[in-house]
Amino acid sequence: MRIEVERISKRFGDFIALDDVSLEVPEGALTALLGPSGSGKSTLLRIIAGLEVPDEGVVRIADQDVTLARPQDRGIGFVFQHYAAFAHMSVFDNVAFGLKIRKRKPSEVRAKVEELLALVGLTQWAGQRPHQLSGG
Repeated sequence: MRIEVERISKRFGDFIALDDVSLEVPEGALTALLGPSGSGKSTLLRIIAGLEVPDEGVVRIADQDVTLARPQDRGIGFVFQHYAAFAHMSVFDNVAFGLKIRKRKPSEVRAKVEELLALVGLTQWAGQRPHQLSGG
């Protein structure tokens, strides 16, 4: 799905976290945000996810204005910046979690998880728990 951020600004008191930022992520694109600490990467992601509200600007997901929509109403998932897997679940089950809570068919969940694990090169570790993996 396409994500568009248009002229987003966000302040925390006197600190300007984002100043007139625009970004377009085309459907199907793999995108990385790079920059030094304090440059607004996490703030921008939090705004896209709906965890923060911008002071100015618009967020569109699949051409829908979601600027003020709740996170659960945006139809997207996200991964926290810090390592945050469920320790009691396998890699497979961690990846499947979001699909399962959305009540997807088990066959659809399995196929999507296998696709995603292959994409990031984790297929052989699907049955491992997070503590059994290296942090690298």
